[in-house]
Amino acid sequence: MDAQDNSQRMLRLQRILADARQARPQTPASDGNSAQVHLASVPLDRIAQVTSELHARINAEIDDVDALAMQVLLNDYATAVAHLRAVARLAQHHVEAAAVPIDEARRFVRRQLKIQQARHGTS
Repeated sequence: MDAQDNSQRMLRLQRILADARQARPQTPASDGNSAQVHLASVPLDRIAQVTSELHARINAEIDDVDALAMQVLLNDYATAVAHLRAVARLAQHHVEAAAVPIDEARRFVRRQLKIQQARHGTS
């Protein structure tokens, strides 16, 4: 690869990074839906674009521009995993919170069944 090609690839990488920064949501969820904020923060477009840049050179020898693109991609994957873990923790919290009234209802029904069985058994 020549210096001009490296320069063009570096410019494309800079453009991808700049476009991603402009597209990133900057405000927290006003409706309290932090899971949506986390999911919107996953840089899917940027991951796809950087992957495409790397894939275009799949058979070429790795150079400094490729190494930089790989580092960007690894950072984006780490960011995505962190956000997805946060969403998973939120989902777990919601499921656990939803289980509480279900368990309470189950205990209530069992108590009511025992009371009915006791009434019918002694009558």
